[in-house]
Amino acid sequence: MTPITVTDAIRDENLLGHLPCFREVATWAAWLVFLRALYGLPMDADDLKRFEQHTGRTTPRPGGYAEAVAIVGRQAGKSQITSALAAYEGAMRPVLDPELGAVARGRHVLLIAQDFRGAQRVLLNYAREAVAGVPLLANTITRETSDTLELSSGLALSIYPCRPAAARGIRAQLVVVDELAHFISSDGRRTDREMLRAVRPCLATTGGKLLILSSPYGQSGALWDLHRQHYGRDESSTLVWQASAPEMNPTLPADYLMRMEQDDPDAYRSEVLGQFRAGVASLFDADALDACVVRGRRELEPVSGVRYSAFVDPSGGRKDAFTLAVGHRDGQRIVVDALRAWKPPFNPTSVVAEAATLLKAYRIARVTGDRYGGEWPREQFRAQGIGYVTCDKPKSDLYLELLPVFNAGTIDLPDLPELLRELRGLERRRGSSGRDRVDHAPGAHDDVANAVAGLASLLPARQRDSGISIGPIEAAPPTPWRPREAA
Repeated sequence: MTPITVTDAIRDENLLGHLPCFREVATWAAWLVFLRALYGLPMDADDLKRFEQHTGRTTPRPGGYAEAVAIVGRQAGKSQITSALAAYEGAMRPVLDPELGAVARGRHVLLIAQDFRGAQRVLLNYAREAVAGVPLLANTITRETSDTLELSSGLALSIYPCRPAAARGIRAQLVVVDELAHFISSDGRRTDREMLRAVRPCLATTGGKLLILSSPYGQSGALWDLHRQHYGRDESSTLVWQASAPEMNPTLPADYLMRMEQDDPDAYRSEVLGQFRAGVASLFDADALDACVVRGRRELEPVSGVRYSAFVDPSGGRKDAFTLAVGHRDGQRIVVDALRAWKPPFNPTSVVAEAATLLKAYRIARVTGDRYGGEWPREQFRAQGIGYVTCDKPKSDLYLELLPVFNAGTIDLPDLPELLRELRGLERRRGSSGRDRVDHAPGAHDDVANAVAGLASLLPARQRDSGISIGPIEAAPPTPWRPREAA
């Protein structure tokens, strides 16, 4: 009996073709060519033409690929293909392949999703439907937990977050990594490279496959490295396939694509066309940031004779946080003494009063901030007996000036996870005018980071008159500190 391939299963109405998503199998033509290349299956002339178009290669590798990467736009059908492969490798192939069925017990079909419970649940639900939704496979689920489906084949279909330690010690028949370009831990660290290093040993003794499905982002990180190293190279054992979302999923509505292009051209290029965003990279090196953190220190109490400065990033209390950073210079080092953040929603007048109380504790009579709100911040701080000076530098310039400070390690940061998360998430983008722009990633925030960048701009090598100290100004003594919880 000829073994049933995964593409046969998708075309067969009694197998995966029974699933509603595969009823119009013609719309999956591009994905079927990708799967034929992955498994080393025969291709006709049209298939080979499509293969060349999306891989930059002239011929597919005989026998398929142990590793394959599909860099495609969003809504391209990645989750449905992941679920089909999980059902095929976990529930069907061990039965169809006696040799695999004899050794399957104890192995996993491992799905790695972003470290958000919602993303994990979506991917697991797709995989569950691909097994339970096919009559011939419906009874193969023997046990189900929140993150695992145990199958009668002896394999376990498991969903894991993008935490490298979670996958260690597992033997896998198939590993599917979903949205690799967007793997970020809860503290803002990129985990893409570490995740790949963790899952590859899971396949070392099984002969299984590693499949990476992701929309692209900036020209950095593990996905960009894979594309740069393997795309268009016939001799490479790692297949890289790149295509737009409409090429992979021709059912996408034209009005949706037009709206995406008009609303956000940069996002359209990556999230629809499947192209990497040129000139987008992380601003700070993660190791350089970590080296500037004083472990265990959250806040320093005011010290007599030290001249303090402060920078505020005000907010109206609806969307962004209201943040305040207080610090001083100690020789060639910038010391961030206190960092406060008031999360929305809040009463802006009450927050300004709290901020003024903190400023007065550090003997600061004048605070610097951005131009947010026109006269409103000036009036609010003036009512509390604090002057307000606007900063003329745009936010991007403040961050770019902060870069050499971090690289030199001449700033002492408090040990506050939110600050590090925001600093790690800052992105440097090549501007059309030749000047780089720095901002947070879409959907993220940088209110706390902005306050620190503004504070650092007030504390150059020679102290400027940006803060007011009550009493005689003396050379700053070594700074004692006591831990105190930040608001």
